[in-house]
Amino acid sequence: MPTLDDISSYRIQPNPSDPRLSRVITGVDQHGQPTKTSVIEERPLTIYLNAQEIVTAMTIGDYPEYLAVGFLKNQGMLKPDDVIEMVEYDEELDVVVVR
Repeated sequence: MPTLDDISSYRIQPNPSDPRLSRVITGVDQHGQPTKTSVIEERPLTIYLNAQEIVTAMTIGDYPEYLAVGFLKNQGMLKPDDVIEMVEYDEELDVVVVR
């Protein structure tokens, strides 16, 4: 599993400090003391290919456009020579449309 030191070599690097990817929760530590910590929050992302709904996946919300294109390519729904004309992401609806 990659460490934070390894991510500098990635073309698209995750951004663990992006506040949109986590939320602060309050809990109790092993000593019974109240504590606050950030946790990753998953949310649904619906991917469309043109007008066809393909899948709703649980994601952390990081780079949704790249995730949608990568998913469609991985599933064989986009071929290497296909031309992607547009990728639209609606943050309010958590929807990506690949055309």
